[in-house]
Amino acid sequence: MSSPVFTQAERRSYLIPILAALVALAAAIAVALHFFPAASITSRHLHTSILPTETHFKSQTIVVGGNTEDTLFIATTLELDNQMRVPISLDGFTLTFSNPDDAQLVAKALTKDELANAELSFPALKPLATAPLTSDTSIDPGHTAQGTLIFSLPIPKSMWDERKRATVKIDVYHQYPVYQEIPK
Repeated sequence: MSSPVFTQAERRSYLIPILAALVALAAAIAVALHFFPAASITSRHLHTSILPTETHFKSQTIVVGGNTEDTLFIATTLELDNQMRVPISLDGFTLTFSNPDDAQLVAKALTKDELANAELSFPALKPLATAPLTSDTSIDPGHTAQGTLIFSLPIPKSMWDERKRATVKIDVYHQYPVYQEIPK
């Protein structure tokens, strides 16, 4: 009687499935880094100037609430730094003003056309808006953009001086907004 011979199956190599899994994992990481960049956009406040104006209406005009109107122009200069790997485009700018009672007033930045009209009515505004930062500005990766935003609020200068906070919101296409506090 002969002794039984057991044949063993060839050992399977796991090299190919492991390499395929590593390639798939590397591709997933590359796609995630491309669509979800880890870096961010930072902003820095450089300077803020204000221009208080008071408009007096003639007594024959019909104005609700009195014969004078206060308008405060806020010109704030910001620097935006694109630390992302993709170019960014700015969408819009808003200013949220909070008084000591936490009542809020929101104003959008003046556009190019609105700024031109405001400069005609208020010539003292022209030196404050020398390099306006506009929506549709594009910032390449690793570069910065600097410019001035002009906001108009229907408040007197005394309310601005007593503010609790003033925050600029910078909307960016396909990204989270960037917030910059205007210091007192």
